[in-house]
Amino acid sequence: LTILLFLFLGGTIIGSFLNVLIHRLPRKKSILWPPSSCPQCRHRLHWFDLIPIVSYLWLKGNCRYCQRPISRLYPLVEFLTGLATIIWALRFGLFPSELWKLVLLYGLIAISGIDLRFKIIPNKLTYPLMVAGLIYRWTQGELRLALSGGIIGGSILLLVKLLYPKGMGMGDVKLLTLLGVLLGWKGVLHALFLASLSGMLMIFPLLLSGKVHRQEPIPFAPFLALGAVIVIFYF
Repeated sequence: LTILLFLFLGGTIIGSFLNVLIHRLPRKKSILWPPSSCPQCRHRLHWFDLIPIVSYLWLKGNCRYCQRPISRLYPLVEFLTGLATIIWALRFGLFPSELWKLVLLYGLIAISGIDLRFKIIPNKLTYPLMVAGLIYRWTQGELRLALSGGIIGGSILLLVKLLYPKGMGMGDVKLLTLLGVLLGWKGVLHALFLASLSGMLMIFPLLLSGKVHRQEPIPFAPFLALGAVIVIFYF
């Protein structure tokens, strides 16, 4: 139990860093400097303002200095990262050979957060993860599996992009290519099916209720991430 607690706390700290990526990468800002500040009043935050999850709850979701609401995405990312770390450890154990799955989970959380917040998927995340995935698969003698998965995954969404340009972004194409590299062609097909199914189940009711319009861009990365997570843990 103590180990799991430390893993969760460590995960939330990583989640705090992922929040920096989520809110700075799309704005092309340095992730190292300047120190964190309130996005509303720009007041520099102290260490006690940045304790993962705890600070948000203690401050009741408001900035200590300007009293304006803090985005719920911050504690959500921290909680999900901590939870993902625990589930990964329980499912696969603390084996170095399974570490790539945890890195992928962290990457998917960051990518999903950016897509939800800014409606983009930055190449600065997908490309390094893709290269790292190819290198890892090559060291495992599975480069052919990685290449076939990447080509199949990317080609499917690229075809969708060509047939329906406004319905799919190139960021989604690159993300599914990345998933194909790491999950293989069977895994990426399962992930795409699960993503499409979960997307339809969530979006159709919103369309029918009028809360979402047909022409409104809908982030697909969170659904691809969900499909990939299910494949990682259960396939």
